[in-house]
Amino acid sequence: MKDIEELLKMIERPENYTDEELEQLMSDPDMRAYYELMVKAEEGFTQRNSKRDKDRRLWKIAAMFIGIILLSGITFAAVHIMRSQESGYRSQETVAVTNSQLSIPNSQPSESDTIRTFENAELQQILGELADHYHLEVDYRNEQARHIRLYTKWNTSAPLSQMVDRLNNFEKVSIRQTKNQIIAE
Repeated sequence: MKDIEELLKMIERPENYTDEELEQLMSDPDMRAYYELMVKAEEGFTQRNSKRDKDRRLWKIAAMFIGIILLSGITFAAVHIMRSQESGYRSQETVAVTNSQLSIPNSQPSESDTIRTFENAELQQILGELADHYHLEVDYRNEQARHIRLYTKWNTSAPLSQMVDRLNNFEKVSIRQTKNQIIAE
């Protein structure tokens, strides 16, 4: 038993022994067998731990990959939802903009500005005046939209897009403009 204790000390601290002492200890066949058994056991534990570490790394990589896929899916869904909500309010068609439409109107109307107030007016009347003023046609995609009654103000010197945005703030109204039409849905 004392020899086994000595063998364990030798394995833990081989620098404390001379080469002759190591050879003498390993010359005993029983000690040699114990030593080989211990080496094999250590190799087994090392392989088992390295396999366990490898498995853990693979699981971590898989978890990160799944997380990235989930995050990408959530992001895609959020963008898709936002775009579909925006398309309900805005037309996806490109609108030609003139230089006069690029200027931002003053919040206070100037003397040259004319403010037109529509009180309990049908959408048909409002869009008719807008179409006449901007030299456009009106296309009603929903006949019921013609008879929706609204209260709003219109600055006749402001760009049409400003009035379209104002009208689209009403719940039952969906207006968009193209190059030569005002479309009511």
